[in-house]
Amino acid sequence: MAKFEQQTNISAPVETVWSILSNPQQWPFWFPDVQAVTNLSAVETGATFQWQNGNQSGTGTIVRANPNQRLEVLIEGGGHNSHHTLQVQTHGGLLGMGGHDSHLTYDLEIHPAGGFIGEFIESGNPMDIRKAQHVVAQVKELAEGAAGH
Repeated sequence: MAKFEQQTNISAPVETVWSILSNPQQWPFWFPDVQAVTNLSAVETGATFQWQNGNQSGTGTIVRANPNQRLEVLIEGGGHNSHHTLQVQTHGGLLGMGGHDSHLTYDLEIHPAGGFIGEFIESGNPMDIRKAQHVVAQVKELAEGAAGH
């Protein structure tokens, strides 16, 4: 398993960030390797969906959805499985209390095909590092735009 983590502060309330994370129509703008999501009526724990990226497609499962806190998604297909965890919490204010901004943490875990050799190759893959960086940058841009910043 290869794991990549990125974090950022966002000048938008947690509820605004969550509205981006929990809207599958927005996923193609920030979710790595997902151009389309179908058959997902609500982002809630246990929900399943189909995804597509060019010629590749597969299934996804919402492992956990705690509104305004945490979203975990398992993506299967395209030659590997990936686990995406996004955590959002209030940021700013006095000792983190009374803040109106958000802090986003994104963890990407990839379970490639090919066992040990596949994991060795993925563990330092600069493409996956850039994907993780792209996720936090795009969510930040979308949320701050929605908040008028």
